[in-house]
Amino acid sequence: MAALLLYLIGARGAGKTAVFDALVQTPEGPHFTTKGGHRLGTVKVPDARLAALRDIFQPKKYIPAEVTFVDVALPANAEGSGFAQLNAFLGEADAFALVVQSFGDTDGAGQPLDPAGQLDSVLLDLAMADLEKIERRIEKIEQEVKRGLKQGLPELAVLQKCKAAVEAGQALRDLALTADEQKQVSSFCFLSQKRLLVVANTGDGDPAGARCEPLRAACAAKGLDLLAFCAPLETEIAALAAADQASFLKDYGLTEPARTRLLQTAYHTLNLISFFTVGEDEVRAWTVRRGDNAVTAAGKIHTDLARGFIRAETVSAEILLDKKTHAACREAGLLRLEGKNYIVQDGDVIEIRANA
Repeated sequence: MAALLLYLIGARGAGKTAVFDALVQTPEGPHFTTKGGHRLGTVKVPDARLAALRDIFQPKKYIPAEVTFVDVALPANAEGSGFAQLNAFLGEADAFALVVQSFGDTDGAGQPLDPAGQLDSVLLDLAMADLEKIERRIEKIEQEVKRGLKQGLPELAVLQKCKAAVEAGQALRDLALTADEQKQVSSFCFLSQKRLLVVANTGDGDPAGARCEPLRAACAAKGLDLLAFCAPLETEIAALAAADQASFLKDYGLTEPARTRLLQTAYHTLNLISFFTVGEDEVRAWTVRRGDNAVTAAGKIHTDLARGFIRAETVSAEILLDKKTHAACREAGLLRLEGKNYIVQDGDVIEIRANA
């Protein structure tokens, strides 16, 4: 798949730009581009298994999975969050990282700081943007029905179900829809249907978010993953040479940089795993959803492989790293031949056999 698109959103003044800076900072400087006022930074997903496979196969190309962070520029003249005005752009995201201010005494609006309340406010703005879109479409379909055009009735039923959920305070990501119902509304790219994780932007005195318990509890009640870090501190650490970063992280009671922790949290939130293809030409990571089968994995590599799928020769990365070669895995009876319905496991090394 192309780079995963993770959009940073949040209330004004929550510090999402500072969080973005921490995520794209490197010892050589920040790496990002701009698009219509938004900032985009693509990073490699670190994976020790993939790096070890590279060391064994010494390929011409080494291609880790990628995630693109997008620092969403809120419209300056919009009331509230401006999410409704950015609806089409936000709809392109694979997921949201919702940044919540968790430092200081007052928020960006000058009100007493309330991280849990700020979370609720942003989630409500996403839902209201969806509700506006739903109501416009329902009105249009109902007008068509009055004129005798009834082909929109199945869509209308699903939209009314979505409308009722939003009005009841339920995020559309938590609304149970059948495959047919999901197909009816997939083109709307509803914002409250996106998978979402929460980033608590903490202060210097709380780099691990020990004081974020009320926000942590609010996230747990909503089934949302929470990651806490101090953006300015993490930016400083990311600017250090790799050899120096570990000692600074240890001084603050941290084990890994913010970017690594956020990537791990994003994969968990989106229920994603990695499988690998290896060889002299290329060692590469591919991203699929947990529960995807071998044919889906083949399609990530090339649509022709999915179309002509015969079998998948599969071995775990751990076993291949131990045995060093596919031949040794085969001789030990550890290389498996899997069919179309095989559920891909995290860390599988797969070679697809397919009809040309």
